Amino acid sequence: MPKTNEIRHHISAVEQTMKITNAMEMVSSNRMRQVMGHIEQNNMYFTNVRRMMREILTSTNDVSHPFFESRPNEHSTFVIITGDKGLCGGHNLNVLNYALKRINETPGAGIITMGNTADDFFRSRGMMPDINFLSIVQDPTLKRAREVARDLTTLFENGLTDDLRIVFTSFLGETRGKPVEYHLLPLMLSDYDDVMEAETLSEILYHPSPQKVLDILIPQYLIGLVFGVMVQAYASEHFARMNAMRSATDNAEDILKNLRIQYNLARQSTITNEITEISGSTEIMKGDAQYEQYQ
Repeated sequence: MPKTNEIRHHISAVEQTMKITNAMEMVSSNRMRQVMGHIEQNNMYFTNVRRMMREILTSTNDVSHPFFESRPNEHSTFVIITGDKGLCGGHNLNVLNYALKRINETPGAGIITMGNTADDFFRSRGMMPDINFLSIVQDPTLKRAREVARDLTTLFENGLTDDLRIVFTSFLGETRGKPVEYHLLPLMLSDYDDVMEAETLSEILYHPSPQKVLDILIPQYLIGLVFGVMVQAYASEHFARMNAMRSATDNAEDILKNLRIQYNLARQSTITNEITEISGSTEIMKGDAQYEQYQ
């Protein structure tokens, strides 16, 4: 049986670990709550923009945009979003394995990473990312979403890719906590099949023209899509880390219970041995005293 000093040291180490996991759980929970407001607001805005785009595209025949032009799909690019850090269960590994499978199914596909984990994952497999957005995933602001959307659309406009897709971990609906894939560019009318029709009006006037309105809406739509994906991935990461730290804390509590039982048993064993030694010494001393009397 281990000595009481060893068990006491082990208990102290587990207690320190529990303090860390508790703190990390609280931090992740707080950050997830903060970003939840962004998700709700962006969804409302994003839904209205998509609805308006669908209305223009289905009711007007003389509108067009380069992002709707179909191209021969000779080169696809996957944007993979993960966290910069670990300690979040299978969050990063799940989305990376899903992305790797999709990339292997698409010969010659390009890779764009958002997150240090994704960059290290593909580099370790000899798959060099074309672009790595650094220090983006830990601060998913609208400004940064604009910068990312601008760089991605520039790739498409310059003909460097024919198809852009984003792979991330969803935080909404039935796919919550699972890796999903969103189609970014080129835009297709089928992208709006799930949009509910707006309220029927007798006549809608677009000023200065439907084409001008569409030209303004499309960039905002892409920015909203990128921002929504970024905040979902951010919330999913912290949700996974919160659960992982809670599980670690629960496991630490179980370990502490067992260690305290072992400590009490070891302590009792030590006390019993000491009593036995004292009793033995007393008996020896009594025997010596009796021997001296007979002498």
